[in-house]
Amino acid sequence: MMRNRDFEAKIKAAFEHTAPDRSEQLRGLLSQCGRGAELMNTKNEPVKTQKRRIPLWARWTAAAAAVLVLGTGVFFGARYYSQNLVVDSQILLDVNPSIELKLNANDKVMELNAKNDDAVEILDDMDLKGTDLNVAVNALLGSLVKHGYIGEVSNSILVTVESEDAEHGHQLQAQLVEEIDRILSAQSIDGAVLSQSLSEDTDAELKTLADQYGISMGKAALVQLLLSNNPTYRAEDLSKLTINELNLLLASQKAALSDSGINSVGAASDKAYIGEEKAKQAALAHAGLAEQDVTIHKLKLDFEDGQVEYEVEFFTSTREYEYDINAKTGEILSYDTEEIAPSHSSDSSESSSSSASGGAQTGRISMEKAKQIALQHAGVSASSATFYKAKLDRDDGLELYELKFYTSGREYEYELRASDGAVLSYDYEELPSESSSSGSSAASIDETQARKLAQQRAPGAKITSCKLETEDGTAVYEIELQQGSTEYECEIRKSDGAILKWKSETDDD
Repeated sequence: MMRNRDFEAKIKAAFEHTAPDRSEQLRGLLSQCGRGAELMNTKNEPVKTQKRRIPLWARWTAAAAAVLVLGTGVFFGARYYSQNLVVDSQILLDVNPSIELKLNANDKVMELNAKNDDAVEILDDMDLKGTDLNVAVNALLGSLVKHGYIGEVSNSILVTVESEDAEHGHQLQAQLVEEIDRILSAQSIDGAVLSQSLSEDTDAELKTLADQYGISMGKAALVQLLLSNNPTYRAEDLSKLTINELNLLLASQKAALSDSGINSVGAASDKAYIGEEKAKQAALAHAGLAEQDVTIHKLKLDFEDGQVEYEVEFFTSTREYEYDINAKTGEILSYDTEEIAPSHSSDSSESSSSSASGGAQTGRISMEKAKQIALQHAGVSASSATFYKAKLDRDDGLELYELKFYTSGREYEYELRASDGAVLSYDYEELPSESSSSGSSAASIDETQARKLAQQRAPGAKITSCKLETEDGTAVYEIELQQGSTEYECEIRKSDGAILKWKSETDDD
């Protein structure tokens, strides 16, 4: 059994090594037992003591008290360490500069790192270690504005939070969005804040994307979303864009941000570009046409060959035009025009040898017959429709007619099997109209009414999906239906129940 003297010595040594700041407490406790001076003599000098025997209970009481003090010191020491000296969460702020902040459990900055060359300039030898998160963010945004990375022309910032505690991560995300919006508003900047929370089990593909192109995990998530929306984009090109440019592309592609866990507040600034109106006028001037003589089919911001551009498509009664306009300079990058068949034209040369009975000699119906089928299916008279595309095509060995026509309010697209005129797919969209207004007098419809409208259009079909979305500022119900091998997709405007889009596809095995 260990002698009492040895036991007391070990307690003293352990306590002084672990919590030296509490040595006075131990000295007091031991001195009460008459052994304080001897145990706490650090110079190893002989100490004269009175020869008197200390009761055993007193020795054990002192030992227990010392252990209690020691345990208290260890507990508070461990707590201090976990709350102040261990990284609890990481914040990434991306504009084009990418800055990483590592926080402890008290949301104070432990580390501040520049993740790319632009960020080095922003940090500018800032010493923010130990400061509250809000103080650090205020300083960083001030530097971003000062160096011109955030302002009227480029107003987007991406906030990415990584935390083991998901609830705390979402709280930090909301706190940062609110704080950034407040800071920018105070400087008269209408900011656009994208935010997201990532966890440690983020998919490997995202990590690979970030490492491959030297970008943050947050920015890689935006690139990944754009690639899923438009596979023609290249990750290498997208990784070089600023957050504001990526934000604009996400809006133009109508990317489902909420489905990907990305929240968006405010609209990205497009003031670095010429704007849709100037892009449209540049295309019309090149074509030698006036706006009143054409129908605008497509006008949107896009990204191709490493640069941002406007896609402009329009048509007249006889020709279709497609333009790519440099979004910054207005330069015409490319254009294409194609003559289209009017509704009264005879069949194309590919079907001119068809017999009057419907093409028995060629094994296909005539072009004129295909048009009649499409018009009848759409419920449109020949006199009110203008065909601007009508051609015989081949897809996976199957001959089919591709038809496009428009009326005063809609544009239609059809694919018909050439052998018998079966409708393989069709789609229509409402055309923009100067007379249309958002202030419809019709009452807004609910989801039940929207479902009924969709099923009236496709009796017998089963609704597989119905959700309310916002497109270009308009609330629409996006509904999907299924009937056998035929799938339907439609968009119904919430404000008045108008069917803006209807698409059908049949799996022809």
